Amino acid sequence: MGRRHNPDNHRGHSHPIASVLLQESIMSDGLQQDVIANNRLLEALDTASFAVFHQAQQDVEAAYQKIGFGQWGLIFAKPGRGFVVKVARPFFSDGLWEDFLSHLRLFKALSAHSESECRIPRVFSYVSKENAGWWDMNKLSLPPSSEFPLPSVALITGRILPLPKAIRHALIDKFCPEGLREAAKSSQMNKDCVARIYLGCRRRSDALLSPNFSLRNFNFCLDQMLDLGLPVKHYARAMAECLAIFHWEAHIDGYDIEFVLGSEVEISYTTHVTQSLGLDVEELEKLPKQSDIEVLRRIDFQRRATRLWVLDFNLCNRFPKDATFLLENDPYYPLPLMELDIDKQLYKSGGLQHLPVKFLDACVKREQGNWSRA
Repeated sequence: MGRRHNPDNHRGHSHPIASVLLQESIMSDGLQQDVIANNRLLEALDTASFAVFHQAQQDVEAAYQKIGFGQWGLIFAKPGRGFVVKVARPFFSDGLWEDFLSHLRLFKALSAHSESECRIPRVFSYVSKENAGWWDMNKLSLPPSSEFPLPSVALITGRILPLPKAIRHALIDKFCPEGLREAAKSSQMNKDCVARIYLGCRRRSDALLSPNFSLRNFNFCLDQMLDLGLPVKHYARAMAECLAIFHWEAHIDGYDIEFVLGSEVEISYTTHVTQSLGLDVEELEKLPKQSDIEVLRRIDFQRRATRLWVLDFNLCNRFPKDATFLLENDPYYPLPLMELDIDKQLYKSGGLQHLPVKFLDACVKREQGNWSRA
């Protein structure tokens, strides 16, 4: 997505990432060369993920809903499905292809670290404009737009689930003008909420609550997170760890990526069954004999855990020799030379400390320039 100066998924899978063998008979010469030239990055595609995606594709009757947007295109999802379709705007097809390739490499690198606190969506597929079969099946399910001609190209990835209702309402109660809160809570658009984590940005101390409040693409500044008592040091360390993996294993610069708070369905065995299903013992006793409780646990999309996610890779490049890419993402990262103690602690606790000294010196020099101009 484009720069914003105003302020499923990877879980550490135990199964290996399998190679996806593409039949040369159905590939154009150009696509063959692209794949080979990029060192067979398609190895990162997970065959288990493909099975989930194709099973979901069997239901073509449900309409897609727009859940996000960016300079490059729009994001659509079907209710209850674990994937999203990112459709490119005219003239942005190459950017979506770059997003696909970078996403593959970054997913592969992050998947090798099962202990990582940062999640990255899975990659399911990439659909060309010429794929008449796919577009015939899906075009009518997408919202029509005279400014957004179809067919286009589409990238299909795992969905980052919205923040739970309780968190959405807490954000509304805290940061939405009082007279707009009830409407904001009932707004369908606000249900598609992930929050951008801006550890390097604070609101002005005299800023008023916005009359245009929206939870879609919500900019979550450091002072707001502190007001709600969120674990900002944990976020800083998780972001630093993620960046270290991207830089030194995937050799991807991370230019213009986003870190957001979203949800994932919690299916690990850490919660008692009555809590995980939201049913008491008496209600469980009324279930039919031999009911498959595991199925009920796994399809319960209301039972979510809040996670830190990384996304948007269309502007990423192979690792450069300067710190320019990093400085362009400065609203997300803790910065040096900040005045308040908590800001300084964030920078020391995680931030950019995985980078070599010359990178950190460049960050300090950039921040000194910002202060002098201000």
